[in-house]
Amino acid sequence: MTVNSLASPPQHSHRIVQLDGLRAFAVLAVFAQHALKAPLWMGVDLFFVLSGFLITGILLERKARGQSYFSYFYARRARRILPPYILLMIVSSLLFGFGWAHYWPWYAFFATNIGDALNQSGHDSLNILWSLAVEEQFYIFWPFVVLLLPERALAVVAAALVFLVPVLRAVATPWFDSFWPIYYLTPFRMDLLAAGALLAVLVRRDRNALEPFKVPAAILFFAMLAVLAWLHLHYPRFRAANTPLSNALLYSVSLVFCTSIVVIALQSRGFIKRMLCNPVLVYIGTISYTIYLIHLTILYAVWPLHFSRPVSAAIALSITLVYASASWFLIEKRLTRGPGRQPLHAEASVRARVSAPTSQS
Repeated sequence: MTVNSLASPPQHSHRIVQLDGLRAFAVLAVFAQHALKAPLWMGVDLFFVLSGFLITGILLERKARGQSYFSYFYARRARRILPPYILLMIVSSLLFGFGWAHYWPWYAFFATNIGDALNQSGHDSLNILWSLAVEEQFYIFWPFVVLLLPERALAVVAAALVFLVPVLRAVATPWFDSFWPIYYLTPFRMDLLAAGALLAVLVRRDRNALEPFKVPAAILFFAMLAVLAWLHLHYPRFRAANTPLSNALLYSVSLVFCTSIVVIALQSRGFIKRMLCNPVLVYIGTISYTIYLIHLTILYAVWPLHFSRPVSAAIALSITLVYASASWFLIEKRLTRGPGRQPLHAEASVRARVSAPTSQS
């Protein structure tokens, strides 16, 4: 089978394929950050915005249908999240032991971000789970918000979170000795998920709602990229400063940067859309969840071999892709795209009403 045949979704799934390509860039940025010390920590933030957009779109669709809202959503999450998660814990235990078991409640209840904030975690390779915990905690209450509020009120709530969470970060800064709790804990990061949710509401109400924002999004993308590069070059310790300004500002800059990327992807035409729909990128995006989960474990297994950093990165990336592919075809695909079951992969299946325009220049 070709990569294209592996990655191409069925026509009836209404997948926004370019978001799979965008997910590939996000996971490769995270990998480069850990493997090569590249300053690309914003890759996780991009995942948050994407998740907020896609999950909220699914919830709105289920609400409109008026059927199996909570059971559908949480069963879907369990099938998608749990098998690779459990497999990761098994692999980590075989490689690095059961140190995580001393803090098992954090892992059992998707609260590893709290454990990381308290310096109570297992092997360092499992720190990657903090972002999964943020998402799962957000989606404990967000389905209720979506169900109970009309779409206009939902948009107001999402917009309010975008503006209020940075204030919360600034106010809470004196409570902590470092920036890590601000970075890890859900109340301080949910503006990213809310930004994605706001995009989902706008696009559902009018599939062309983002068209007027295409040029502003491109301007903001380059502006925020310049700000992030300038801060990295001139104030490399700005993120670790743990001041109200740094905690409020930096993650908001990342929010605007990542949200602009999602808007550009949704409105993409011509070269950009063809690039994001490249079969290789779409395939990497398809297996990106397991790539994200396992890559740090594999890096920690490769680093003691004392190769150079680029060589270690290449070896780890190869093993990661093989592992993630095997997990996808042997386990995940069977659970999320089994016979008679609508595609469920990673919330990327969104109904036509929330899909991006398909025309190209």
